[in-house]
Amino acid sequence: MLLRNIFLCLLPVGAMALELSLPTANQTLFAPGAEEQFFQGTAGHDWRSGQYGCVRSEGRQYHEGMDIRCLQRDRRGEPTDSVLAVADGEVAYVARVAGQSNYGRYVLVRHDWNGVEVFSLYAHLRDIASGLRAGHPVKRGQPIATLGYSGTQNISRDRAHLHFEICFQLNRNFAAWFAPRLSQGDRNDHGNFNGINFQGIDPAAVFLAARRDPRMNFREYMEAQPVAFTVLFPARRAPLSWMRAQTWCIVNGPEPAPVTAYEVWFMAEGVATFVRPRWDVAPAGWTVEGVNEIALNTLAGRPLVAQNGKRGDWTFTQRGAELMEMLSY
Repeated sequence: MLLRNIFLCLLPVGAMALELSLPTANQTLFAPGAEEQFFQGTAGHDWRSGQYGCVRSEGRQYHEGMDIRCLQRDRRGEPTDSVLAVADGEVAYVARVAGQSNYGRYVLVRHDWNGVEVFSLYAHLRDIASGLRAGHPVKRGQPIATLGYSGTQNISRDRAHLHFEICFQLNRNFAAWFAPRLSQGDRNDHGNFNGINFQGIDPAAVFLAARRDPRMNFREYMEAQPVAFTVLFPARRAPLSWMRAQTWCIVNGPEPAPVTAYEVWFMAEGVATFVRPRWDVAPAGWTVEGVNEIALNTLAGRPLVAQNGKRGDWTFTQRGAELMEMLSY
């Protein structure tokens, strides 16, 4: 079944509302019909290509965040918009060398939103606040950088924008998992804070939900997201790194025997929202247990599981198998 079960009713949920602000002075996300003034589209395409999701290359290319249009420039045409922390948190990582990533200069801030560990990511920055370092606390609305167009993608100055994500770190052991997969001569300059190790959800949807409901609880928001597929992981290594970071999504039942598997429920993006230890099954490897095709098709251009045309069963795509391997390392 892909419906929430009674176990979730046993989980305590904090009453504190999530306090969020947009990351720049551009507030037109909240103005109906003003999307073109908020989202920065890719070269030759309209504002829709600056949204989250499969919005590029006729739906085949996935964009993991949202691109926010520049509002202010100096006399030379350089962007001057301040980039602001969207919520209270702690700086997790600062990448000051523009040429080491598609993100260019970027900052990651770690937050605890109603018991959920979540990161906000600010990328393509022109510059970063002097002295900003990992471990520094930040407050909602605090300037941390200036919007820009840095990165390895040759973004033109006229398309200067903030690439912003609300995302989750997939594995605290990522650097060790990734090292043997690097091509000869390549290197991982960002360790566990490499962008490959983060999976975003739709940030505009989060801001709009918080706008509609000032009492919004982020844990409840995550628990209400549609489940696209479920996976059984063999319990060879327990707990999964994800479970250590995201204890909120672990649901325990009776304990008649040692754990032999973990049942994990995923959003279409590949973010886990529910983990249940199992004692009644012992899979040899990762196994697709169930699929909700309606939820899965919300990101049809980036499938993590696919149906076998001959047998009719569901298997992992190459991208999905890589995600499962990374999560279970």
